Amino acid sequence: MAVFALDIGTRKVAGILGELDAGTIKIIDACLKEHEKRAMVDGQIHSIEEVSRIVLEIKTELERRNNTVITETVTALAGRNLHTEKTESLLNKKGEITGDDLRALTLECVKKAHLKMAEEKKQGYYCVGYSVCNYTLDGQPIKNPLQHFAKENIGAVLIITFLPKITFDSLTAVLKNCGLKLTGLTLEPIAAMAVTIPEDMRLLNLALVDVGAGTSDIAVTEGGKITAYGMIPKAGDELTETVLNEYLTDFHQAEKIKKDSAEGGPINGRDIFGNGFTIEHSDFISAVREKTDEIAGDIADQILLLNGKQPRAVVMVGGGSSFAYLRSRVAAKLGLPENRVGSREPRSSLKIENLPEELGGTEGATPIGILDTALYGRGLGFIEVKVNGEKHYIINMEQDIKVMDAVIAAGIELKNLYGKPGDALTFTVNGSLRIIRGGRGEHAQFFVNGKLKSIDDSIANGDDIIITGVKNGDNASVKVSALTAPENSLTVELNGRVEKIAPEIYINGVKAAPDDNIPDRASVTTALQVKASDVLAAAGITFGASAQERDIIITINGEPRVLKQRNYMLKANGVDITPGYTVKNFDKLEYADKPSFYRIRDLFNGPVNSSITVTINGKPYEIESDRFEITMNGKRAGGDEFIINGASIEIKAPQEPVILSSIFKNYPIDTGRLKGKMLDLRLNGEKAGYTTPVKNGDSIEIRFV
Repeated sequence: MAVFALDIGTRKVAGILGELDAGTIKIIDACLKEHEKRAMVDGQIHSIEEVSRIVLEIKTELERRNNTVITETVTALAGRNLHTEKTESLLNKKGEITGDDLRALTLECVKKAHLKMAEEKKQGYYCVGYSVCNYTLDGQPIKNPLQHFAKENIGAVLIITFLPKITFDSLTAVLKNCGLKLTGLTLEPIAAMAVTIPEDMRLLNLALVDVGAGTSDIAVTEGGKITAYGMIPKAGDELTETVLNEYLTDFHQAEKIKKDSAEGGPINGRDIFGNGFTIEHSDFISAVREKTDEIAGDIADQILLLNGKQPRAVVMVGGGSSFAYLRSRVAAKLGLPENRVGSREPRSSLKIENLPEELGGTEGATPIGILDTALYGRGLGFIEVKVNGEKHYIINMEQDIKVMDAVIAAGIELKNLYGKPGDALTFTVNGSLRIIRGGRGEHAQFFVNGKLKSIDDSIANGDDIIITGVKNGDNASVKVSALTAPENSLTVELNGRVEKIAPEIYINGVKAAPDDNIPDRASVTTALQVKASDVLAAAGITFGASAQERDIIITINGEPRVLKQRNYMLKANGVDITPGYTVKNFDKLEYADKPSFYRIRDLFNGPVNSSITVTINGKPYEIESDRFEITMNGKRAGGDEFIINGASIEIKAPQEPVILSSIFKNYPIDTGRLKGKMLDLRLNGEKAGYTTPVKNGDSIEIRFV
């Protein structure tokens, strides 16, 4: 199938119809035309209308001569239009480095490059390529940080290549005007190199210089690939203008004189008045020496800047490269032997048939190279896609175009790809630090023609790409009620039922409600100073007007004392308490809606009575004894007697010991057995009476005789 290759140069436009046949490029037809006006300046289209006119003439002529219809074309962009930026970015990171981290660094570098160009008023560029110069891991250089672990950060330095949108847009406008669809795209230096420096020669460190009319494009090869691109805004037109001024000719006459100088002999010309003249070759060289030295010096400086060293050789193509003196001056400026700077024609590198004479020289390198890259599919990656409904052209130095390139082409920022985690919440509880992490963010998803893809998947011409929005994670939040959970509560038992009492919460010293949110960096304290009345209230028991108590005034051994008498009963662990009692964890509370009264025993911390153990007829018995001798209002009183208001109570140590007759409270005597008999009492084997004192551990015998 024939391919239409189009080379729109500053001076000429070349159109070639060609095809590939068993490894040989066959030229079907070619048409070259010069611009009648200065429609192109330094490789940039300045008049879309004028360039469209000449392209349409070439297309129409080729269609007529070959009885065909041309609807598609491949072409090239001038390498001089490329712009590069070197940027670096740093990403705070702790933990394992992921592919997302490296992509985030790449996007950040591209964004920085765009911003830098915007600040320099260089707006409207396609990002056509990027390459990593180096990575750093925690400040140390590393070749590939993927799956390594960072303690602080990772960094990257990238070189990013841009192409002005106006360059591409004006080109597509011309093609649209001519009814042509762009199906392939390359850069002029890549095209020229394809037909002058075969791939096996690119293992050498070579510099290709395409000397055009307005600029000299430069590409450097080493290790089998193109390593750098560059240009200088000086080329053949400057030499032509030097000749024009020196010999007072018009532009076309000056161009002819420059070309004829390649023969090395006398040169004939005619000035603007029509006067003929002859120039000796040596005089011509003297006339252009200064300008040639200037151009050669700039070419050499740019090569050294791009390559960082002297190349092994320089290959010169383009119309201006036929000037032998320029080649020799480039060699001198680079310190190379003259035979290391030369020209190569397409036929010296390619199997090509029917090559027209006008394309056989060095000036044919670019148009033949465009055809070659198209036939072999070696051009730039170039596709048209839709991203979220908007049409985008993606131009890429690499053939494989990925979703990532669509992201960059659409100008989607990093924040619109990766959802950020929510902010963490930190606070202290009673001095102990707590950290609550924020929610995880949801990243963007990529759908290509309705199918879910990854950012590294390839895309093709005409693909419809949808990039979803992201969702940032929710910021961490905690309500006060979370700190009153059962595990943080006070556990008490009230009338046999377990109650959980939530603590009081204070935020920065201010009491908080359960629905209050805990702010970041807050100081939270919990208080479990719960009163018995709080426990009762939580259980629905309130002390109102019905809860009453009064003071009882008594004297104990002549000393006045006030006692509280209540119409309810409240105890903790079996002991009477007041409603203001501070409850402890696992306390057992008892409450009853009934009056409570004081007994004599309530005045004592321990029991009122004591006991001793004796054996009676070989069996042990406990005999109660008075610890105290108690009287109330002059009458002897026991521990269970109620205390009355105004009572005078005397408490003394007992004056009399326990006597033997006390045992009969625990060891009753069957009086029916005493008829006709006498009771015989013995203490520790000795005969005893009713009033005989008894001590702890004594042995008592009771017999009937």
